[in-house]
Amino acid sequence: MIEISLEEFEVFYKEKLDSQFYKVKKAVKKQISDVRDNLIEIKVCTDHFIDAGKGNIDEKAVKSLHFFSDRIKKEIDEVEIPEEDITYDNMHSLLNSIKKLFTSINDIAKKSLPRFQKQVQPEIKELSYITRKLGTKQKGLDEFLRKKYTDLKEAEYLLKKLPKLFSLRDNIEHAKSDLDVFERDLEERQKEQEDLIQKLSIVEKNELFGEQEKQEDNLAKLRMKINNKFGFKKALKKLKFELEKETIHIPNINTFFLRDFLKNPINTLVKESRDLPKFSSLLIQLRHILEENKLNLKSEVKDKTIHQINAIFDEKTIQSDIDKIKETTNKINELKKHIDQAGLAINREDIKNKIATNTIKIEHLENDLDRKNKDYLRYLSSLKNEREEFQKSVKKILNEEVKLNITFSF
Repeated sequence: MIEISLEEFEVFYKEKLDSQFYKVKKAVKKQISDVRDNLIEIKVCTDHFIDAGKGNIDEKAVKSLHFFSDRIKKEIDEVEIPEEDITYDNMHSLLNSIKKLFTSINDIAKKSLPRFQKQVQPEIKELSYITRKLGTKQKGLDEFLRKKYTDLKEAEYLLKKLPKLFSLRDNIEHAKSDLDVFERDLEERQKEQEDLIQKLSIVEKNELFGEQEKQEDNLAKLRMKINNKFGFKKALKKLKFELEKETIHIPNINTFFLRDFLKNPINTLVKESRDLPKFSSLLIQLRHILEENKLNLKSEVKDKTIHQINAIFDEKTIQSDIDKIKETTNKINELKKHIDQAGLAINREDIKNKIATNTIKIEHLENDLDRKNKDYLRYLSSLKNEREEFQKSVKKILNEEVKLNITFSF
């Protein structure tokens, strides 16, 4: 087995083809040499036109003669003749260039020859003879490429797959470079996130925050305790509904208070005056309506609601509970004031905002990293498959195993 690097393969392979297809290459070189000689002959022939025209044609015709000669030489100079890199594609380009040359010579001749063709008849015949020879060489070369160059053409075609291998290697290197950058950035972001969370933990361990959390927990429990005593809200909603429909009429009932209470019972009671007169009046009116069965509730619902109302009046703790709500709320507000004065709230909010922003950036980096890693693995898989297929083709052409070594910059 021969091991060769990707960079050195093209030179190695061409040398192998030159050796394996020596006779074909030799024959092609001979035909190229003949074509080159014919082109030189055409250039020399155009000089003969100039010599023949001297002293025999007027000044205007001389200009046309020089135009004729210079244009043809220019067209010949544009014909690309393969020198060292003799391939099917280059030979095919040569054939196309010769076809283009014939067309150009005919066009130039049509425009220029009428001014001096009588004085250069021998030269016209000479040019016609040389171009016919070139046409014969062109046809011969075309036939040779079609019949004798087929195997070599297929062997040369393999080189067109090399750029894809180089491209895949470049893609892998770029993807790996991007992966390294994303991983480094992600690591930095995660470290920054850990630092921010640590800072937030230190700030939130401040005793003011601890006391605030404790009081807010107490407040939540108080509100739940009071709300549990308001099992009669269903009956109040039914009462409000009947009042709005005007199916029942209750003198002096405070519908505004009823509406506010149903919307937010505790906040409404907090705003009430001492001893909760509106609340007490509402409960008395509700109990009276229930006792007269004006809301048409089920017996057990009605009895349970009356029992709850009676319990509120018997226990007489609602006002005390509301006072505790106010007291706890005042403590929380006072703590918030001290927290604000110490700059703790602003600092905590700033850290939380940074954590939120950093979280989004980490998510983006993780997505980028995942996407780029998929690209990287896809390129690696493609390169592996392409190289295997390439090596199989090389073995088929050269009749020997060749291992293509592909190295990366990382």
